[in-house]
Amino acid sequence: MKEPLQIFQGIDRSDVPAADFHMHTTWTDGQASVAAMHSRAIECGLEWVLFSEHARRTSGEWFDEFAQEVRALPTDSCRALVGVECKVDDFDGTLDAREGILSTCDLVMASVHRFPGEVTFLKGDAAGYSKKEAIDLEFRLAMAALANPLVDILGHPLGMCCRRFGHEAPEDAMRALIAEAANTGVAFEINCHYHADPWQLIDWCHSAGAPIALGSNAHSVSEVGRIQRILKGVEEAWNPSGSS
Repeated sequence: MKEPLQIFQGIDRSDVPAADFHMHTTWTDGQASVAAMHSRAIECGLEWVLFSEHARRTSGEWFDEFAQEVRALPTDSCRALVGVECKVDDFDGTLDAREGILSTCDLVMASVHRFPGEVTFLKGDAAGYSKKEAIDLEFRLAMAALANPLVDILGHPLGMCCRRFGHEAPEDAMRALIAEAANTGVAFEINCHYHADPWQLIDWCHSAGAPIALGSNAHSVSEVGRIQRILKGVEEAWNPSGSS
């Protein structure tokens, strides 16, 4: 098996890494247990998985038990890593997670889930942001996360613009994030739930020398390894037009 940081480097059409670094279970908003998701990963031929559960500063003491459960999984076929997906709080790149949780993790993922000051989660035009505002806010938060030394993976870059607001992420903004990921060494996540053209993003990452994490954003056993199936052409990618 390759080590995780090696996995972040070597992705091409003839060698798709057997690693799904974005999975959720019943510990947070997933539909299946840690054991069930891991068993499915083995069935899919995966060698590495990251259980990237959601956590905040207000999260209780459950995380230690979750981490122990993940680390008790068998490692002969598929190595499971303990991770967290935490929200980027502000334009300083502050993470919404307790230090004790961050220090427990093998890898820390930072994702833009809301904008500073939001108390509701309205979608599309109802949220009150212009296209330019939505893209600019998410871009600035993502850039701030890339500068945080606690962050290992930038989760679904500009994915909120695509899924929440229905805007195509501008190429120049994506390339700027990729360039900064190359500069900081933070892995740029290719997430098949949010990104409609994974290979294009991978090509841009290779051109810039940015490390890459592959994520299915799996919340059920059927979604485990979906990013690998899409990259291999076995399954269709998300279509923003809704036709697939």
